[in-house]
Amino acid sequence: MIRKSKITGRILAIIMTVALVSASVSGCGRSDKKKDKDAYRQYGINCIENGNYDDAIEAFQKALDLEVGNVGDEEIDICFYKAKAQYLSGDIDGAIESYTAIIDYNGNADAYYLRGCQYFAQNDQDKGMDDFKKAIDKNNKNYELYIGIYETLSKYGMADQGNEYLADALKIKGDKPDDYMQKGRIYTIQGDYESAIDNLQKAIDGKLVKANYYMGEAYSKQGDGDNASKYYQAYLDSGEADAYDLFNMGQSQMEQGNYATAITYFDAALDLDEVPNKQELMKNEIIAYEYSGDFASAKECMEDYIEEYPDDSDAEREYQFLETR
Repeated sequence: MIRKSKITGRILAIIMTVALVSASVSGCGRSDKKKDKDAYRQYGINCIENGNYDDAIEAFQKALDLEVGNVGDEEIDICFYKAKAQYLSGDIDGAIESYTAIIDYNGNADAYYLRGCQYFAQNDQDKGMDDFKKAIDKNNKNYELYIGIYETLSKYGMADQGNEYLADALKIKGDKPDDYMQKGRIYTIQGDYESAIDNLQKAIDGKLVKANYYMGEAYSKQGDGDNASKYYQAYLDSGEADAYDLFNMGQSQMEQGNYATAITYFDAALDLDEVPNKQELMKNEIIAYEYSGDFASAKECMEDYIEEYPDDSDAEREYQFLETR
């Protein structure tokens, strides 16, 4: 049965300083301000998921306006969302300004990395590379930073420089399950599947459930669909898979022609409470149904998609095609 998934979720956070906040709401008790702030935050998140980025920015700003001068974890979290919405709206200059503000505020490594990504989007590679270097200087034990930098550099045709970051990440000392998992990820990116599987098995033996996902990825890239499905299923059964993981798992199954299994993963993702990549999941579920020959289900999914995203003209044309099937 096809069903509409929940409109909630969380987008990758981006930090900015509360110094950018312009005004506050007066005459409001502390408890009421907290409720209003949480309501604005949740509304902004919902707007991001539905592609209403300007509304999201406004909602997050209203949330911040309630706490002028107070910088806490919740305010930083809201600033993460606001800056992400700025970027998604196409306001790269605004996003850069936000990153710069938080860098001036506390020199956060993530802010340097994310600002660097924006500089690359503006074809300013020198500033981007400088920010990546500063991000690593601030937090040189963070595997995610190294991998993120590699992925960004590869996207802009600088894979050789990106590989230097991966090589540096492999030099991080550590023998915890997460160290093995992260190094397994890196070896997979490098195409050294033997080393990847060896490290990922150590992470799995250390009871790190997420390593099953990356083990499935390693086997998938080798073309070993059976083992990939085995580890993906183990991760799915754990209940820890998030919407992005399930999307990638579904994509992997699509590439192998396992459309029914792919649909299972897409459905599982859409049933989660937090689905920040809802639009992409719905699109790919429609494609999976089409490839499987189940045009009736594809059409039903498309009807839900068009209701959710009415401005997608390509979807309208695809729906017209499905009506003829």
